[in-house]
Amino acid sequence: MSGLNEGELRMNKSITIEKLGSIESSQVEYKLCKSKLSKDVWETVSAFANDGGGLILLGYKKIDDEYIPVGLENPSQILDDFTSTVGQKFNFCPLVKADITEDNGKPAILIEIEESPKYQKPIYIKDAGPINGGFRRVGATDIRLTDSDVQRYYPDRMGSPDAQPVNGTDLDDTDPKTFSLFRNLRKLVKPDAHELALNNIDLLKAYNLLSSDGKTLSVAGLLLFGKEDMVKKHFPAMRLDIIRIKGNEWGREKDNFLSKDITGNLLTIWTSAIDALDRFFFAPFRLEEGTIRTEEHAQREAVREALTNLLMHQNYFHASPAQIRVYNNRVEFYNPGYSLKDPSLFKSPGSELRNPLIAIVFYDIGWAETKGTGIKRTIELLEREGYPLPEWSNDLKADAFTLTLSYYIDQVTPQVTPQVTPQVEMMDRIAATLKYCEVPRSLKEIMVFLKLRDRKNFMKRIINPLLEKSYLERTIPEKPKSRFQQYVATKKEINKMTRNSKLFQCDHDLQPKRKENH
Repeated sequence: MSGLNEGELRMNKSITIEKLGSIESSQVEYKLCKSKLSKDVWETVSAFANDGGGLILLGYKKIDDEYIPVGLENPSQILDDFTSTVGQKFNFCPLVKADITEDNGKPAILIEIEESPKYQKPIYIKDAGPINGGFRRVGATDIRLTDSDVQRYYPDRMGSPDAQPVNGTDLDDTDPKTFSLFRNLRKLVKPDAHELALNNIDLLKAYNLLSSDGKTLSVAGLLLFGKEDMVKKHFPAMRLDIIRIKGNEWGREKDNFLSKDITGNLLTIWTSAIDALDRFFFAPFRLEEGTIRTEEHAQREAVREALTNLLMHQNYFHASPAQIRVYNNRVEFYNPGYSLKDPSLFKSPGSELRNPLIAIVFYDIGWAETKGTGIKRTIELLEREGYPLPEWSNDLKADAFTLTLSYYIDQVTPQVTPQVTPQVEMMDRIAATLKYCEVPRSLKEIMVFLKLRDRKNFMKRIINPLLEKSYLERTIPEKPKSRFQQYVATKKEINKMTRNSKLFQCDHDLQPKRKENH
C-alpha cells in the first residue's frame, strides 16, 4: 500500500485503502475485530469526531511495526452491527460512512468519520458520560477527555443559531403552562430526571436556554417556552400552516374547514399539529374488507417524524412559515431552511443540526429519535412495510427543503389524477368528523354535516374505530344507545405525545404484509 499524508487525507473525502500507509497516525486507526466489534472502536469514533475526523480500518493485525490485512469472519454482520449501533451509542451521532472493501484479497471494513460541528462537541459514549466516555486524538492514540477538555468544548456550543440571545426578553416572557407540559413529557421518558426538580429559571439554565447574562432568553429558549405574543413579536413568520388541498396540484381548491394555521411556541405547535395530522392519517391508505385498520402503521410514523424534523431543523430567521400540504396523493413538508446534511446521506447515521439546543429538548421529551437516526429509521420502516419511499428537494439557493410522502394508493393507481379515491375520501371524513366533534354532536348531526345516509356503515367504518382508539367518546357512556347520545373528540392525552408511548410504535404483528406489485 502506498502512503497518504495527513494533508491529502483532510482534502480527500473518498479514500481507498490502496492510498493508505500501513501504520497508524492521528487520522488513521487499524483494528482487528476478527469476528465482532471491539469496545475500543467506539472510543476511536469519539476521538475522531472530536478532533479532525479520520479513518478506522477493521480486519488488520499488527505485526512488528505494520498493520497487515488478515480479514474478517463475517464482514456483513460486523458492518450491520456498526451501522445499527452507532446512531444510538453517542450523545450526538457523528457523520459516518462505512463500507466493506478488500485489501490483498482479504475482506476489510473502511469507516470514515467526519469531525462533528463545534456546537455538538464533545461527542461521547452516552452511557458512560463525557468524562468516562469521551475521547480526543493525540497522535495515534485515543486519550480520555479530562474535566478541562470538556469545559473547553462547551463554550463552542453557544455558537449555534438557536443559542443567540433575543434582546429585551426574560423569564416573564415564558409561558408557565409550557413548563408544566415539558415536565409531564420529560417524566414519561425518564421519571427520575433531575430536571424535574428544577424551577423554571434553573431549567432554562440546564438546557443552555439563557444567554451569558443568565437572564436574557436565547432563540431556543423563546421558541420552546415563550408566550405566543412574544414569539410572534420576535419571529413574525413563526407558525405552521397545515393546508388541505383538494387535488394533486398546488393552487387547486383549499379546504378551509380542514386547513389550520398553528401559532405559539414549539411545544404547543407540535402538540396541536400532531392532533391535526393524526386526524388525517388515523387510518393507512389501504382498506381491508371494507373497514379501516386503526393500529399504528409506517405512514403515520413517517408523518410524525417529518413533523419533528420540520420543527427541529427550520431556519427561524427565514421570512416564510413552515407548511404541511395535504394533497389527494401525497403530503408535503415545506421547511424554510435547506438541509445541512447532504440528502444522499440520509440513509447513513449522523446528523447536522441547525438548532442543537432545540433538538436536545426534543430528544429529552421523546419527540425525536436517537440523535441522527430519525430519517434513516423512517426510510427503513416505510421500505419494510411496502410504502412508497420519501422524496425530497433540497434547494440551497431558496434556502428551503421539501419532503414528500406519497400515499400507498400511488402504487396501485399509478396515473396522476385529481380523482378522490376511497382512501382520500375516508381520510377527509375522519378528519372532518373529529374537527366537527370538538363540541358534542349527535350521530344525525355528524351524518348531515358529512352528507351521509348509511348509518350502519358510518358507525362501522368511522365512529366505532374512533371510539375504540379513544379519539371520540360518548357523552353518555353508560347508555351507548341513548337517544340523547352525542359524540365529542377527546383531548390529546399527555402520554400520546411522546415517542416512548405505544402510539409511536408500529405493531408489526398486526400489520399485514404488503404484496409486491408487478
